[in-house]
Amino acid sequence: MNDLDRRLSAILQTPGADLAGLAVVVYAAGRIRYEGYFGHRLIDLDSAARALPVTPETKFRVASISKIVTALAIMQLVERGLLDLDADVSDALGWQLRNPHWPQTPLTTRMLLTHTSSLRDGEQYAFPLATALAEVFRPDSSFYENGAHFAGSVPLTDHAPGQFFSYCNLGFGVIGALIERLTGERFDLHVDRHVLAPLGIDASFNVRTLSDDGIRNLAVLYRRQRDGAWDAEAPWCAQADDLRGVRPAAPAGLETYLPGTNGVFFSPQGGLRISALDLVEVMKVFSQGGQGTGGRILQPATVQQMLTEHWRFDPILGNGDPYGGLMRAWGLGLHHLSNAPADAVAPGDRIVAGVSPRLWGHGGRVWIAQRPAVRPTARRRVCLHHQRCRSRSRNV
Repeated sequence: MNDLDRRLSAILQTPGADLAGLAVVVYAAGRIRYEGYFGHRLIDLDSAARALPVTPETKFRVASISKIVTALAIMQLVERGLLDLDADVSDALGWQLRNPHWPQTPLTTRMLLTHTSSLRDGEQYAFPLATALAEVFRPDSSFYENGAHFAGSVPLTDHAPGQFFSYCNLGFGVIGALIERLTGERFDLHVDRHVLAPLGIDASFNVRTLSDDGIRNLAVLYRRQRDGAWDAEAPWCAQADDLRGVRPAAPAGLETYLPGTNGVFFSPQGGLRISALDLVEVMKVFSQGGQGTGGRILQPATVQQMLTEHWRFDPILGNGDPYGGLMRAWGLGLHHLSNAPADAVAPGDRIVAGVSPRLWGHGGRVWIAQRPAVRPTARRRVCLHHQRCRSRSRNV
């Protein structure tokens, strides 16, 4: 075991914050420089011999890293001329989406991709299949939450659409609905056909459409819990994807689902199942101007547009919620680590002392509870099977 293996293994076994499994792949200068796989994709409490290890083929539900693939899919539609980034999304959705506090201001796809749309998650941003997304934003809806899905007016700060950054999963649900409305395809099937398959990737936002090998190699989402509550000393408890190689049945109503009515069902914000090695294939799209190993999915100019800052935190203006200092710059669907030092408003996003890399990409975390009053100042930026466990799952 080399030094990096030992360090990663130590992370896996951090007391009180251990991981069920971990996959790390380092790609640089045109080739894979390191692969490391630790822990288990399946834990059997009755028989340690039946536990299954994390391997290169293991597919994880990668939470908000999924947003990168959703962003690629929507930018393909921009390239095809089916969508204008700065047009009112209501035109494509077929129903009017407005923040009631700024009823005359259109919401645009650019705002959704940069988390400046003025939409908010509220307590719930995923809804049953039969729920029409349009209903969620209506005051008479049981999901309206007294308007919690909209930013309101705040003294001394402009929270109007396009003016204020606030990280929002629900906005990517709206993007999912846009993709369905513009293509007539279910979100999961469209992404499979137009993003993942052309890149030669066996991954999906719908676990049912994975290959047989994908189903067999799926990692279970675990947390440690006792009596329904997180407990660092408790046994691991399966929370999601505990399929044990068996493809699940289709959810009720899927056969009659009308694409475009509920953009959040396949979790465009966090539901992708993919391996660490295949995430490298996604990364190549950005490092190679839209060209992956399996083929080209975007033009270089489009990729450059995604890798251009469209929002940057200004501590004087207070033009956004920097998420504990971590989120200080954003492209189109991509987070940019700006290497900023701490200021009077929030900690910086510099990840190492001295000269720090200005990384593009996306973090991934599974929230299992209400958001903490003080948000975390750091977030893992590699493909980790990493659970911080509390009472109920949320993705960011």
